[in-house]
Order: sequence, then C-alpha cells, then structure tokens
Amino acid sequence: MAKISKAEMRRRRRRRKKIRKYAILAGLAIILILFLLLVIKLISWIFSGTDDGLIKKVGDISVTQKLLTVNDFTRPGTELAKVEKIIIHYTGREIGSSAMAQRDRYEAKKDSHNATDVRESMHFIIGSDGEIVQCIPVTEACYASKGDNSRGLSVEFCNIAADGSMSKETYKSLVTLVGYLCKEYKLSPEDAVVRHNDITGADCPKFFVDNEEAWTKFKADVAKAKDGKDFDTSNPVVRQVQ
Repeated sequence: MAKISKAEMRRRRRRRKKIRKYAILAGLAIILILFLLLVIKLISWIFSGTDDGLIKKVGDISVTQKLLTVNDFTRPGTELAKVEKIIIHYTGREIGSSAMAQRDRYEAKKDSHNATDVRESMHFIIGSDGEIVQCIPVTEACYASKGDNSRGLSVEFCNIAADGSMSKETYKSLVTLVGYLCKEYKLSPEDAVVRHNDITGADCPKFFVDNEEAWTKFKADVAKAKDGKDFDTSNPVVRQVQ
C-alpha cells in the first residue's frame, strides 16, 4: 500500500474542510429559502384576508362570520368550481332586516322536512346598518342563482323600503365588499357584477332592476373601490332611514 505524503494529507484535509463548509452553506441557503417562502405565504395570507374561505375584513369594515350549518336547504357543502361572477340580491319582503336576522332565517330552513321548500342562501348578507355577515365560505357554493351557483358569489343586502332602496350604511358596505371581491378574484365590475335578474329574470334586486342609472352608478363605484379609490353614496338607491 502506497504511503501518503504529509503534503497529500494536508490537501485532503483542506478538501474535506471545503466540502463541509460548502455543505453548511448549502444547508443555510435552503433554510433561508424556506424561511422566505414561509414569510411570503404569511404576508399573502394576511393581506388576502382569507382563511379557509373566510373573509375577516374589507377595507375598514369588519366581516362577521356566522356560518350556516351544512344541510340540504341552505348550505350544500359543495365546492365552488370557480368565481366568475358576483351576484347581487335583496331581501325583498323582509324590509329593514338586520343581516344576522336574515342569516337566522336561512339557518332555520335546515329543520324543514318539506322537500318542496325552496333551497336558498347567500355567501354574504349586508344589514340596514351596514353590518356584513358571512354565511358560507367563498370556497363553497350556495343556493341563490340556479345554474350559476357553482361559479359565483352571492351578496344580499337588506332593503329599507318596498321599492328595494337601501341605507347609506348598506350602500357603503355593499360597494366596499363587492369591490374587494372583484380585486381578490381579478374580475371586471362592468362584466362580472350582475343582478339576480340578469341570470334568472327575477325582480331582484328590485331598485337596481327598475333603475338602470342607479345600477350603472353602483358598478362605477365598485370599480373605484376595487382600485382603492374613494366613492360617494349619492346613488338614487340610497334612501334616508326614517
């Protein structure tokens, strides 16, 4: 067996030291990359405001989560295929209702044993005081617009008069929420924000169906909210609460 010289031994030790050094540096680089990916994901989660389909805040408005129980009449629990539309509804006969009261009406349907009952629900409900209640995660479908249930988010507002008008507080929350959703899903307010009437022909939301000017102004305000711009509430649909 050939004898290794002292010089060769020194070279081998230096090579081993370099290999260990590079291995340590590579390990540190991998740890740093993983850490940066974790930070990026955390930042994305914070600013998106979503967690398992829940939205905690839109603009300066907090969103209350009060999810419906999964059942056959209001929350099917099926996955939402894709968000292509934001569909606007109104409560109709339940004039001046609060968002939570309307949510509870949907929840009560789970106890129905009549198979002919209408299946209905919303992702979000906005009360006459501007409160936003989320009833179904944005990752799930609701029962609101027939064939478009699997590809749209439905937002219902509480009207304060039979003509379908709403309070200033409701309007602000509605515009802010829909603007947020358009930004989150990269949707055009002009094309993707639609009325229940546009899908099924229902007289809903009534004021926006009867007043095209008010609907056009609403979508323009949504576009401003999406871009982070200020908007006013001077829309014909807004009525002073008596």
